[in-house]
Amino acid sequence: METQQSPRDRVLHTDDQLRDMIELLLRKAKQRQFWLLFIDERGCLGDPLMPMADYPEDPGESVRVDDLGEVSHGHLLMHRIGSMREMTGNAQVVLVWEHPGLHEPREVDRAWARAMAEQAEALDVPLRAQFTLFERGVRQMHPDDYV
Repeated sequence: METQQSPRDRVLHTDDQLRDMIELLLRKAKQRQFWLLFIDERGCLGDPLMPMADYPEDPGESVRVDDLGEVSHGHLLMHRIGSMREMTGNAQVVLVWEHPGLHEPREVDRAWARAMAEQAEALDVPLRAQFTLFERGVRQMHPDDYV
């Protein structure tokens, strides 16, 4: 009798495999939120898998926090994501921007994807990929989509 491999034990070698896994787990968009996923040192989906709704519209807007001073929302979010990645022992970060609607990223999704890519590079957070989750599937966002 052959045992089935858990989705958490599948090595995600390619971005297409990663996209298929996201589609399997998240299925379709229901509301405006983003998902934070981690990839572990094996290349498999790590823990935790976290949704976050009610994030600001503008990633460039400033916010003051005790430990960092005045920074942009994008910087603050990527800083926190990087800290979570380190605390959980994961190797990489994946972001999924969810919104109901058509199969094209909105301008706010592009702005966030751009800000998060820039901040990941500035803060040395290994951002593997970003995706958009629509009502009818998942699409990878490449740098050409948000620069």
